[in-house]
Amino acid sequence: MSFLRKADLLNTILNEITLAAPLEWKKIVYYTERLRNEYGELRNAVISECWVGDKIFKVNSSRGPVLKSSIELFDAVDDLYECDENTKDQWFGLGIRLTNDGKYLTKFYYEGTPLLNNNTIDYSQRVDALAEMN
Repeated sequence: MSFLRKADLLNTILNEITLAAPLEWKKIVYYTERLRNEYGELRNAVISECWVGDKIFKVNSSRGPVLKSSIELFDAVDDLYECDENTKDQWFGLGIRLTNDGKYLTKFYYEGTPLLNNNTIDYSQRVDALAEMN
């Protein structure tokens, strides 16, 4: 995949995350996994965390997803996965840490799918590490 195409898709993903975020958000951690099953269908899973307000408290996700549902976000992540799949730069996890001052970092994971496999300890470690990165 060309660098510009990948950058464009990542920009779309970042934009869609901010549009799906609650009001007064300060920091968002977004982690998703993609993997093809034995029939060639794309499996996916997503987890996100968000901190809001002046005192920066974590949003309680027990009542539902932190980010609003976004087909555009879902499609952009799928497009990024499929483009990278075609160029053999095959990742299985994508982590994003984004702050409301415009700073962000992305991390691609090339081994394991703990979220898809419901391995709570491993995917929690990935999400916690993303939250702590500067």
